[in-house]
Amino acid sequence: MLYLHNMRRCVLILLIIVASFGLQSCAENAPGTPQNVPELIKAVPSDALCLGLFSRLDNGLETMVDSSSLLRTIDYGRLARSHAAIALCDVGSIAELLIIEAGRTGSDTLEIANKIMVQADSLKLSHSILPVGSHNALLLSTSSTVITIAGRHVASESSILDAPYFQDVLGTLPGGDAVVLRNRGALRLFPKGFGPLSRRETASFVRDAAEWTVLSDGYLYPVAPELGRYFCNFMQALPGGPSKLQTAFPEGAAAVFDIPLGPGDQWRKAYEAWLDANIELEQYEKRIQSLSKASGKNPLDWEKEQGVKEIACVMMPDGTVNMVRTSKAQQAEGVQKNPYAGFVRALYGSAFNASDSLCLRNGSWLICGSNKTLLDSLKIGSEKPAQWPSSSKVVAWSADGQINWTKDNIRIWDSNR
Repeated sequence: MLYLHNMRRCVLILLIIVASFGLQSCAENAPGTPQNVPELIKAVPSDALCLGLFSRLDNGLETMVDSSSLLRTIDYGRLARSHAAIALCDVGSIAELLIIEAGRTGSDTLEIANKIMVQADSLKLSHSILPVGSHNALLLSTSSTVITIAGRHVASESSILDAPYFQDVLGTLPGGDAVVLRNRGALRLFPKGFGPLSRRETASFVRDAAEWTVLSDGYLYPVAPELGRYFCNFMQALPGGPSKLQTAFPEGAAAVFDIPLGPGDQWRKAYEAWLDANIELEQYEKRIQSLSKASGKNPLDWEKEQGVKEIACVMMPDGTVNMVRTSKAQQAEGVQKNPYAGFVRALYGSAFNASDSLCLRNGSWLICGSNKTLLDSLKIGSEKPAQWPSSSKVVAWSADGQINWTKDNIRIWDSNR
């Protein structure tokens, strides 16, 4: 189970990796004026991994609660149209917490809530009704522990509002339905890794890339303090660059992660500064030195000689290939031994395939991998994704969805909608 129902289609790993490439301060269209704090947030435990805020409960159930959950079998009556918050809490396993606005405190509006609690009892679901601000809140969960924890938070007037940097999240909420992810909960929320990255490697990157990520109305708004270790401080000053992968898109690709590098050596300098802030620069330099000694060519010199303009990791059903767009087109060549194996991963990070012992040339594209059959049969340029941007900072694509980070915003498309 992926814990965000509507993200099964968009591929959770792609979504959060790209969401993590930024901060609120560099998501150019992020709202900057804090919204009024929705009262229901006050019942969300401070350590919740994920929070959804919805104008209607039925929208929240469809977005965040798995279709097989008992919480989806209840007849909520008119409360299906009530404001709701839904939290994902880690109590040894991931448990959903529904917090439903059930009328103003002191008013006789609890009849429908009582009917829902009778249904919950028959399904062996845990529940409670508590005053939260000026409203009654009906709490439902598959876990009695979560209900107990939420009740303690309400009684002590503590909540996720007290979590580090959550006030910055409030300044980012655009006002409509929104889902807020705690990046440090990535390891618990991620079901698998991303491409060549293991689940733990993926979660480790996302954990330190931003504190929170807000998703609303097809846009992403990552949130974190402006510290050098966050990935946005690498990307913030970069303008992005032209993306040409659409015209050389591999037929049959399952997922693609694409980075246009932009003009000059801006990208390289920013990347090394980010590595330095994360105490990884020395390890990076050692890899460069080791490859220089083994191949007789410094990878940084190779990058300049090739005039690298764009890099992509392409996941195919039969393996993964790196695609590197260079400044000059060359005559197409068949599959050959790659004299510079390991260069792409060393230069651009662990998201790129380390198994690149073979390569081939196709125009301005250098394509590297380890599966000769895959490289021999690879066809490029016959398929063109419809929403591919002409210029971007990052593009993440799968058959089910796509995320474009341009100089203006971070936008999501779900192909199955």
